[in-house]
Amino acid sequence: MIKRLFSAQIILLLLTTCDSNQKREGSENTTDQPSRILQIPKVVGEWKHIFNPNDTRSEIDTTWYTNDHCFIFGPDNKWHAYGIIGHKPINPWTGETKFFHISAKDIFSDSWEDHDYALRAKDGVERVLWAPHVFKEGDEYIMFYNAGNLQENAPNYASWGTLHKATSKDMFHWKRHEFNPLFSDPGHARDSYVMKFNGEYYYYYTRTFNEIDLRSCVAVRKGPDTDHWSGPKIVHTQPFEVDWGGDAESPAVIYKDGLFYLFICLAMTEYNLTHVYWSEDPLNFPKENLVTTIDAHAAEVIQARNDDWYISNTGWDKKGLYVARLVWEKVEK
Repeated sequence: MIKRLFSAQIILLLLTTCDSNQKREGSENTTDQPSRILQIPKVVGEWKHIFNPNDTRSEIDTTWYTNDHCFIFGPDNKWHAYGIIGHKPINPWTGETKFFHISAKDIFSDSWEDHDYALRAKDGVERVLWAPHVFKEGDEYIMFYNAGNLQENAPNYASWGTLHKATSKDMFHWKRHEFNPLFSDPGHARDSYVMKFNGEYYYYYTRTFNEIDLRSCVAVRKGPDTDHWSGPKIVHTQPFEVDWGGDAESPAVIYKDGLFYLFICLAMTEYNLTHVYWSEDPLNFPKENLVTTIDAHAAEVIQARNDDWYISNTGWDKKGLYVARLVWEKVEK
């Protein structure tokens, strides 16, 4: 169920917003764009259970779960999903060391194929494997992910999370970047999401405000390519304080019709709750710009075709991965 929490003041502001020259990558330059219209993402229909890891795993007598994940269309004309997999009793620092990999012809397929693990944590280098995001660049697929750090007491304070990169041509064999990590930040920095806009790359991720100020935040780094990144900028802050920035998890930024929409999971305030914020500036998502809330954990937004949208749902309390259809409703005057 979606709770429409936007105000009339926000709507009026959007309907009278001045024109901007920002454009989607590959579109025409224009200085005569119409005013921006706010759109509300809304889940429609039932959640479909597309992947239950317990169906194909019996090596341990326990219950398996999935968590932060991503979807990407592959060179084999199939959809692929990668993500965290673990089992009960839940211990992210010891039990989340592999990425599941599944594929199917359609998002709503009843027969997603469960493949071998895409990556396993590299001994002495990677402590965990968390929250992959796969980005296509030319004929190469780039996976961004978090590997934690090797400090013994890392789980017990706002330790620095390391953000890594791997590449693949076929989506089955992944080669780690020779200069990993790309960067690291406090608050168990993790949950990568990369967007390309106007020829620049934006790397969004979860962290705390700093090592002492433990407010939950989303940060971004910009770069001319996927190897070189600027210093961090905080783009969104939640008031909840915790060592691992857990109230601004799973960030995703969607550019649609002149506005940017930030999706985050408020996993500490309410585990199965995703907030959506709007902005004209991909470097700033004010907390007052709340558009709506969606009942989902670690949600990914998937655009299959121009107007064919889906959203996913998973987490420790579920046996695997769910998807539902998503529509964007325009705000009327």
